[in-house]
Amino acid sequence: MSNLLCFILLLVVSVQAHAIKPEELLQADDAFKFKAEVVAPDKIKATWEIAEGYYLYRERFKFETTTPDVTLDVPVFPKGDIKNDPNMGQTEVFHHDIVVEIPFKRGQNAAQAVELALNVKYQGCADAGICFQPQKKIAALQLSATEPAATPKSDSAALPDIIKQAQKPSAGSTLPVDKAFVFDMAAVDKGTLNARWIIQPDHHLYRPKIKFTVKEPLGITLGTPLFPAGETVQDEYFGEIEVYGKDFDVQVPILQATGLQKLVVETEYQGCADKTGVCYPPVTQTRELTLTGLPDAKPRANSDTDAIAQAPLNKQDALTQRLEDSSLVQIIAITFGLGLLLAFTPCIFPMIPILSGIIAGYGNTSSRKALWLSVTYVVSGAVAYAIIGFVFGYFGQNLQAVLQHPIAIGLMSALFVALAFSMFGFYDLQLPNSLQSRLNEISNKQESGSFVGAAIMGFLSTLIVGPCAGPAIAGILTFITQSHNAWLGAAALFSLGMGIGVPLILIGTSAGHLLPRAGVWMDTVKALFGIIMLGVAIYMLSRIVSIEITMALTGILLVSSGVYMGALEKIDEDAGGWGRFWKSTGMLQLFYGALILLGLSAGSTNLLQPLKGIFSVGIANAQPAETMSFKRVIGLDGLEAALQQAKAQKRPVMLDFYADWCSYCQTMEKVTFKDPAAAKALGNTLFLQADVTSQSEHDLALQKRFDVVAPPAIVFFNDAGEELRALRLVGDITPEQLRTHAATFMQQAVK
Repeated sequence: MSNLLCFILLLVVSVQAHAIKPEELLQADDAFKFKAEVVAPDKIKATWEIAEGYYLYRERFKFETTTPDVTLDVPVFPKGDIKNDPNMGQTEVFHHDIVVEIPFKRGQNAAQAVELALNVKYQGCADAGICFQPQKKIAALQLSATEPAATPKSDSAALPDIIKQAQKPSAGSTLPVDKAFVFDMAAVDKGTLNARWIIQPDHHLYRPKIKFTVKEPLGITLGTPLFPAGETVQDEYFGEIEVYGKDFDVQVPILQATGLQKLVVETEYQGCADKTGVCYPPVTQTRELTLTGLPDAKPRANSDTDAIAQAPLNKQDALTQRLEDSSLVQIIAITFGLGLLLAFTPCIFPMIPILSGIIAGYGNTSSRKALWLSVTYVVSGAVAYAIIGFVFGYFGQNLQAVLQHPIAIGLMSALFVALAFSMFGFYDLQLPNSLQSRLNEISNKQESGSFVGAAIMGFLSTLIVGPCAGPAIAGILTFITQSHNAWLGAAALFSLGMGIGVPLILIGTSAGHLLPRAGVWMDTVKALFGIIMLGVAIYMLSRIVSIEITMALTGILLVSSGVYMGALEKIDEDAGGWGRFWKSTGMLQLFYGALILLGLSAGSTNLLQPLKGIFSVGIANAQPAETMSFKRVIGLDGLEAALQQAKAQKRPVMLDFYADWCSYCQTMEKVTFKDPAAAKALGNTLFLQADVTSQSEHDLALQKRFDVVAPPAIVFFNDAGEELRALRLVGDITPEQLRTHAATFMQQAVK
């Protein structure tokens, strides 16, 4: 069978050799530079330096020895790359350098100094398609006598100086902790770190006590470390626990390592001496690692890190992963579909009166013109989304979050007030005469100004109003950030914006068909939309002003609009059904506005139930209901300190991301987090809150650390301070959802 395989490979060589020039092909010994050496009394290290553009097959390695009374154990290979090879199918291969450790055993007849003959077979190919014949090498290695024990040799190229100097002491010796556990860390590539411990005889390290933390730069996180299998023992201090009693390595993935040049990593570990009874205190080592000049991270497909991918995903991560596995056409289709769903969320509702007001504001609007006004509004809004996607993909920052600054929101609210006053007939909003004249030269119709206005309003509405952050938006923006592809981000969010705009186009076109033509009715309709525009302005201001100011403005608007609609005027006897309905609507607004102002003057802060609680004299002594009390944290340092405190108290943690300009955050503050049943379900959970209103450097670093594109978002930690990412919640969360989620969280909160 092996002869047949060799024949096939040689046939491939003969067929494909014409594809490259013979003088460009390296000889096998140059493509795969081999050497072997004895590095310990019971270990051989075989090394291959693989030239760029060549690789070796994992399954084609074979090690044998003809030395009497010496037997080779199972060789230890590093993790390779999975390649869909035209000759071998899907198989594991090695690029660049490879080190294979080969343990061996010596019988009594080989106790003295002896020469070991190591027979090695291997086979490889060039990426261009040329495959070499199987290579055979014999390495003559000198084995020292086992008495006295040979001093282990070290690989001067692979081990740092501190490990080269580590010597094994005699059993039972008491050593300082830095001698008992010799530690160092190095960067393997731009996406992987390797931590190594040299453990002296009769000592061991505790597997659960090993932790890795990035100290600099902020926002960079490490993936789940890849630990080798240890030994489970019954420890007198920690009970049943996994330990390491021999030298070992741990690979640590770096997440979001693109563009990273330096990294400061803190490693914590703890161990004990077996025979002396000495148990060392926890040790912390800090290493500054340089990634510049290292190769890019190797793909980890079919590796041990797949265990991470098998963990349950929250909705945001599930969408991010789905987009990563999709083609460009699929990404466009997915984001368009998500846009259609987002069009029916509360955050999009303010766009409906904005668009309807634009159409109504120009009077005598035909269905055709209403259609094109709607399309203009939607397309310009989609362009704003595209700019957000481009900025997010290029800079990794949410432009929409930046525009939630109080100044931006204040200016936008002022614009809506100006639009409302134009609806009331105080003045006409139009382009300057010089610009209108140029537009009129292009078109004899007086419609160009309205299209420009629709485009401007669509663009600004998207940037300021936009959809609230939910799992869909968070997942898309996380995907764009990780892709670092600005144009892909622009295309994805443009498609999202068009999906959101489809219902708006239908509504706008219908408004053009349903709105009355010129006359008294048209003036009334325009005034009605003016009231709605003022309501939108108050809605936007509520993000940056107190609830008291919001209630006052809302009450004044309702009372004023009620008076305008004739609530205090005597109705004519010949008024028809619509006239009576108009008056009754005005009376309801007047009455409810008065209740809001009355409740505000009595100290109420409930806009929907303004009189609730202000007459509760009889129950003043009632026991207050249990609610969630949050502790504010600032930046990564503040969070880390709070997590350490919670860890010491064995308490799980719920971290809420909040901002004053986030409307969902305001609702959750007043409703969800005030729910006694949800607070009770979360038990002894420590409630933390990160206020990211100002979008400062600390705020952005904290958001980047947890992939939070914008609030609201809730992150959960178990009582050991470890994030339970699969339980993360993004977007508007109702009390019922939080109560249901709390049951699952509390089951996993105890480490």
